[in-house]
Amino acid sequence: MLRAFVAAILVSAFGFVNGCLPYMYNEREPALVKGVDVDQTLKVARDELRGDSGLSVLTLWALRDQPINDAQAKEVSRLYFEHIERINHEDTKMSGFQVWHLTWGISNMYRYGDLEVKTALLAAYSDTLVRVKNLDRSIVTEHATGDKMYAGFAHAGGRAYARSHLVVPGNEEYLQSYCEYLKEQSE
Repeated sequence: MLRAFVAAILVSAFGFVNGCLPYMYNEREPALVKGVDVDQTLKVARDELRGDSGLSVLTLWALRDQPINDAQAKEVSRLYFEHIERINHEDTKMSGFQVWHLTWGISNMYRYGDLEVKTALLAAYSDTLVRVKNLDRSIVTEHATGDKMYAGFAHAGGRAYARSHLVVPGNEEYLQSYCEYLKEQSE
């Protein structure tokens, strides 16, 4: 819980105040994190989406540029549809932020995916195309449907969040396992 709180502060402080986007790319390669355990990260994403931190979608957003297979894409789609209506209708200032980042995540996963991944994510991706129009913000539409792809963690807050939620065994800068995540949540 403390880690999520710190990540939220970093997202606010570093991401929005300074306006710098040192970890944003228009190509996938610099955004790749070697060794991400997608299956364990999806467990973290599942648990985060069940929470109410206001940042619950960011694990899927942080995962958006990493290679996934069709089974993982099916799980992403399931998580999306299980939570998007609640997120979209929450009466909070964070709702638009969450819908924006979740639709951006789905879009990148779909557009970077192979045929099997695209097939598994097609319904979720189609749904995102409607939702970005409803948010009526050009940056949201650009991230989800623009000619350029927007990859990477964007700013220091996004990078800090990714490091505390992506499971990358052997890379000490990241979460080591789903069990470590559970242990940190209980502290």
